Amino acid sequence: MGGIASLLQPLTDFIFPPTCLHCRAVLEEDDRHLCRSCWKCIPLVSRSHSLYVQTRTRLLDSAVVDDFVSVFVFEKEGTFQTLAHALKYEGFQSAGRMIGGVLGEQMNEWGIGADAIVPVPLHRAKHRERGFNQAESIARGISDRTGWPVVTGVLERTRPTQTQTKLDAVERQKNVEGAFAVRKKMHGLGGKTCIIVDDVITTGATIVSCAHALRSAGASTIIASSAALAEYNP
Repeated sequence: MGGIASLLQPLTDFIFPPTCLHCRAVLEEDDRHLCRSCWKCIPLVSRSHSLYVQTRTRLLDSAVVDDFVSVFVFEKEGTFQTLAHALKYEGFQSAGRMIGGVLGEQMNEWGIGADAIVPVPLHRAKHRERGFNQAESIARGISDRTGWPVVTGVLERTRPTQTQTKLDAVERQKNVEGAFAVRKKMHGLGGKTCIIVDDVITTGATIVSCAHALRSAGASTIIASSAALAEYNP
């Protein structure tokens, strides 16, 4: 069936040409998910970007995160939100891998190195409901560019948590505090440099909670990462 589908794909694309997820313009041959104009509209993060500086400072103040890397700025109703929504709620896992590839390139440019890439896990009930973990899709894209292995099944979410979206900073911290643990018989993280991957970071509460678990398992260096940064407005 896969061979038949591949033969029919050009005809399908001719009749129903793929369109940009954000503006619905017909995509050019080499484009995926977004047209070039929409890609260019997504604000990028630099080391001097005020949102990056604020977030990195907050993460490093936790004393369990050693460095931080991100690549896009999340804007409400913006292009990245459309792409992230397609990944998270519409199952566009290839979009996650594409985003991860850009993040992996950013890591290479910034001189980031690691032994393992650890995606922020979903609770098993949420994973069954969604069928995949969007952070893992992004992690796979990072691995494509860097060659570092993606390590899953080691860090686990031990209890369901509320969505962080409508919580304030204190509530976010309490919501995820102690919500992650490392499976002791499986980890093998002693002395390793681990990169934790999430799709979007706002206050960083989830990443910090994950970092505490990895640190307790013996990870020597923990680098937080996200595809995008969102501004926190209390």
